[in-house]
Amino acid sequence: MKLVAQLEELFYQFQTAPQDEALRLSAWRILVNESQVISLGIKDNSPGGVYTPPSYRQRESGEVFLVWSDGTCSEASVQLHPHTSSEFWIEEMKHWKQASYTDPDAAHIPAPEPLPLVAVEDEALRKIIEGDDEVLFDLAKQWLQEKPEKAKMQGSIQAAWGYRNVRTSSGLAVTYQQSQFVSWFSFDSLVGGGFAKRRLIRPEEQKKLWNQTVQRYEAMNKEAADVTPETQVIFAPALTGEFLGQFIVPNFSGERVMEGQGAFSQDNFQKHKEVFHPQCSLTIDPLRPLELGSYLVTSEGVPAKRTSLVQEGKLQTPFLRVKDSVRWGLKPTGLPQGASGLYLEYSVEDSWDKILSTVEDGVLILSVLGLHTQDAVAGSYSLSAPHSLRILKGQIVGKVDVKLSGNFFRDLAAATTKAARSDLSLHPYLLLKTGVQKL
Repeated sequence: MKLVAQLEELFYQFQTAPQDEALRLSAWRILVNESQVISLGIKDNSPGGVYTPPSYRQRESGEVFLVWSDGTCSEASVQLHPHTSSEFWIEEMKHWKQASYTDPDAAHIPAPEPLPLVAVEDEALRKIIEGDDEVLFDLAKQWLQEKPEKAKMQGSIQAAWGYRNVRTSSGLAVTYQQSQFVSWFSFDSLVGGGFAKRRLIRPEEQKKLWNQTVQRYEAMNKEAADVTPETQVIFAPALTGEFLGQFIVPNFSGERVMEGQGAFSQDNFQKHKEVFHPQCSLTIDPLRPLELGSYLVTSEGVPAKRTSLVQEGKLQTPFLRVKDSVRWGLKPTGLPQGASGLYLEYSVEDSWDKILSTVEDGVLILSVLGLHTQDAVAGSYSLSAPHSLRILKGQIVGKVDVKLSGNFFRDLAAATTKAARSDLSLHPYLLLKTGVQKL
């Protein structure tokens, strides 16, 4: 916590008795993350090579937000350096002041509020960081022993433990522990599996994820019949998450809504316009235990809270940071961490295994090329999806290369869209009636 202590002392000094009156602070906010990370990888079936050596990293870094006595603001990234001194930080203050800007809506530090109880740390990961790390090497060894014989495997395993520190001039002083475990593997760069939560993967989850990925890899080595215009398109959960990140997250930013740069207007939200199917809801929920997008408090000092963006197809609110909430006239909301912490739910959902058995003519899209180039505001997409999986009579039968064309907003508004759940995935499978053709 050395960086936090240095910054607190510095800002208190410049708020009460600055050496230079031009550098007097009226308010400030600090976020510092302290992390210890162990990682190891596999490249082309080789563990711990020159490109993926086992490593341990320790870091303190974060961000500061300053409101000067003249009402201007500054923000900057900070990190702990081995030889930082009071002179170093004074020079930093001068640089930050030189880069200050005027934004009355941003110059607001919320008063402290009670924090929710949210599980964001797993004791098993702390023990790994402290030296009991055989489980990581055992997992990598297991992958290599069980991989398909001719497959070229890539993979990565990362365990992290640390502290999140939030301090504000309004009196908030929060420090809490948090953990993270992320693993992924792929075969021939065709098909892969991944896991990302604030807890260690369970053996039964690893087994189920592995078996699913191997089965799909084996199907990739078989050619299948071409799709037709009537073929049912199914987004795999990871792809659903990517579409949410591309089309939903930016258009539900309060700043973009108020600037008229999103797909929906401020009036649309205030009148709760129906934009998606009544079975469809979108929620930011950072209160779910041990999910990657869960937290206790935002970097701005706002307690985590469940926030409904779309309820039964109708717009409720965009997500609002402190500055946005001042402009909108509402309280700040929960915030998504990318697509993590953002939940797409349908009032009627079945399990993936059940839905798969009913698909007579379908194609499972695992990934697409060029999603980041699509117009987020329009919602339209035209994408190549090589290495997709053909489904016939409820069975995955082989590989096809396809091209997709459609509009994600229309997909979520369509009565024909369905959702299916897998306990391996945060996001649902999405069954769509969208344009599909042979690539």
